[in-house]
Amino acid sequence: MNQLDFIILAVYILIVFWIGLRFTKDAGQSTEHFFVANRGLPWWILGISMAATNYSIDTPLAITKLVSTQGIAGVWFWWAGALSALLVAFLFSRLWRRAGVVTDAEIVELRYGGKSAAALRLFKGFYFGIFFNVFIMAWVFVALEKVISAMTDLPTMPLLVISTILAFIYTVASGIYGVIITDLFQYGLAALGAVLISYYSVSYVGGLEGLWTKLETAPEGLTAFTAFTDEGVMLPSSVFLTYICVKWWAHKWADGGGKHIQRMLSARNEKHAMWATIFFAVNATLVVWPWIMTALSAYVELGVQDDPEMGYPMMMKLALPHGVLGLSVACLAGAFMSTIDTHLNLGASYVINDLYRRFWKTDADEAHYVLMARLTMGLLLVLSVIVSMNLDSVADAWKFLITFASGAGVTWILRWFWWRINAWTEISAMLASGLIASYLKIAHPDLLLSTKILSCVLGSALIWLPITLITAPVPQQSLIEFVRRVRPGSLGWKPIYRAENMPDSPYLLKALGLWLCSVFILFGLNFLLGHTLLGGFR
Repeated sequence: MNQLDFIILAVYILIVFWIGLRFTKDAGQSTEHFFVANRGLPWWILGISMAATNYSIDTPLAITKLVSTQGIAGVWFWWAGALSALLVAFLFSRLWRRAGVVTDAEIVELRYGGKSAAALRLFKGFYFGIFFNVFIMAWVFVALEKVISAMTDLPTMPLLVISTILAFIYTVASGIYGVIITDLFQYGLAALGAVLISYYSVSYVGGLEGLWTKLETAPEGLTAFTAFTDEGVMLPSSVFLTYICVKWWAHKWADGGGKHIQRMLSARNEKHAMWATIFFAVNATLVVWPWIMTALSAYVELGVQDDPEMGYPMMMKLALPHGVLGLSVACLAGAFMSTIDTHLNLGASYVINDLYRRFWKTDADEAHYVLMARLTMGLLLVLSVIVSMNLDSVADAWKFLITFASGAGVTWILRWFWWRINAWTEISAMLASGLIASYLKIAHPDLLLSTKILSCVLGSALIWLPITLITAPVPQQSLIEFVRRVRPGSLGWKPIYRAENMPDSPYLLKALGLWLCSVFILFGLNFLLGHTLLGGFR
């Protein structure tokens, strides 16, 4: 990077900072404003924000490692998330908006009621608000450090500190408003940056024709889109099948995930929540191709590296002209900031709404809770920096977090559509999944990801299912109030519908039908694009 690159980077960061501070007054009115924008945002703003916060600086690095070590089929680790996102769009987005809560942890008291639900909410406040959020921010710090170290010989710490402090200041000041509005600007440039990096990387290796030629001598299976057998692919078929059959529902984002649920709850109404999530699902599927093309270029140009994640920033350094290099680094810095600001605000929403306000200080005014939310963000930031010092791989951190909650994912889906689920179901599933994942990480680190996920899912089920059946069901009145509020359809709720003489509702079946159709359409377009880029129609 030269002086022009650094000037572009500095201007970009300052613009984002200025935008982020514009909504300080609005955010300070109440916690509803600070955390869910007073539930008044349109779908297109929320959809772009979902896409922006999901596209972090760590994402292209992790995709590069997946392509380098598992071929394109390995990207199903990411694409499987689109299956989940489409399901959330058609099945859960309306339900979340109808619930009208502030966080997804709050829903448990609406769904279950009683002391066990209160205990579960307390547990989830720590589980999602502190543990998961700190872990996610930590690997984002690792990713930014890798990008900076590849781009310049200057110390990485100054830019890391400056970007973090600026994101922290405008997030503390403007709450979710600052997060979402800066996402609009950051995402546009981030998408442009990904395309530019891909274009110049492919050009560096000889254009599409040159890339196709060089890929002919690459290991068999590098460009395979699927791995239904173990012949001619780099990804074990068991892992691939786990990605497309299990992983997309067996994780903490099974019914939306905290940061996306927060945006659904910020929507004007349930239709805006649904369309925002559809936009995100489409984007999350198609946006990956510029990263794949850069990863393939890095593979044929640089070969297999000790740290495959460094292939992405190394191609930026090799292929991008000055000016474009500065803009691209600025885009990645913006992607870093959009993720950090999201998780600072999200983490504070759990800590204040589900811990502090619910169990500690229940009678303070709104100004007090907003102040405490801002102080909480500082604590979360410090914790994430400490954790980042003990991480070295973004992709490995992704995989551990997936396994950690995989055993509980199915319970978060079933609670919407089976009346018999209770608070002890979730508590036992979360504890079992976390313990199994931690044991496998320590005692059997070399196991395939598919084995770890299936072990967590099956092992947890052997615990939560009998606990569900031997513990008391949720009181009928609580179930009636929940059904009347969120209207999840009659399938799985027959006893409640009959008790209240409510007409049957096909909500679940309709949503699943729309989901199935959307999967075929979206992935058809996705692989048409992929085959075209890889010369499939020459």
